[in-house]
Formats: sequence, C-alpha cells, structure tokens
Amino acid sequence: MKRISANFDDESLAILEKYQAKYKGSMSNLLRRALQCLKICEELQEKAPREYIQAYVDYLAKMEHVIVDIAHWKTIFSEIGEGSEEFWDKIRRIGEEHLKEYQDKGFRTIKQMLEYAEKTNWYKLSVDSENTFTLILTVSEASKFVKTFFEGLFKNYPKKVEIIEEFKKIRVRIV
Repeated sequence: MKRISANFDDESLAILEKYQAKYKGSMSNLLRRALQCLKICEELQEKAPREYIQAYVDYLAKMEHVIVDIAHWKTIFSEIGEGSEEFWDKIRRIGEEHLKEYQDKGFRTIKQMLEYAEKTNWYKLSVDSENTFTLILTVSEASKFVKTFFEGLFKNYPKKVEIIEEFKKIRVRIV
C-alpha cells in the first residue's frame, strides 16, 4: 500500500462525506471504490459518449423500452408492410404521449427531442438549420413508423411542424 494525501474543495468534500456515510467505510475504501467506478465509466465512454450512456440507462432502466437487433427491426417492418390504420393510430398516440415525457425530462426544443430520440438508433440526425432537420434512417423499412411516431410527437407541439418522408430519410421542419 502507498499512502497519499489530497486536498478537496468544499463540493468534492461534501460528495466524499455523503458516500462515506452511505457505504460506512473508510475514506480509503471509498476512494478505491470511486476509482473503480471511474475506470468503468472511462471504459464505457470509449464505446459511447456519456450522454448516450445516460440516455440508454434512462430508456432501459424503467423497463419501458427494449433493445432490438437491426436485423430484427428490418424484419419486423418488412413483415408489417402497410399495416392497419389501427396500428398507425396507436403509433401516433404513443408519439403524443412521448411529447409529455420529453417535456418532463426538460426537453423543450425539437432539436433536443430529436437528439434524445436519435439514441434509439432509428436514425442519424443531421441538423440542416435551426428549423430544419434530416433523419437518415438506419432501416428504410421503418420510414412510415418513424414518420408516424413524430407526427404524433409534434401534433401538440406549440409550433407547426412539417414531417416529410423521403427515400431512407425523413425531413422535419418547423414551419
């Protein structure tokens, strides 16, 4: 073992004291634990940016979302084909409900919502201008699904939003 000493500002010290009380151990054990967590975080951030990791945890931790392989995603939409009006109405309503969820998370702008939803891997977001966005679809077969979801999401948005389906991409424009 090697002995080290360190100086901490008030904020860092408060964090250390909070977790030392929680884990009921020595400061040395707490710092070893913190270093292990830092190591894990750094390794994860080599694979994905921190904001993506946070979104993944947010999506998955409450068991409200699932992970689906891209091949499954493509197969599902190939099988659905045109789908029924009832199916598309449900997708639209789910989009409407997500607007409330996104607002509860503090997202107010269309860009914030599109950036957050991008982490589902449905599309890659391209910001064309302050009011225009292009969603480059991961799977072109999911085009109607993504378009319908966003029609619902932005249905009650304070500004008028136009959603245009194109080949393998969707344009979202604030009118």
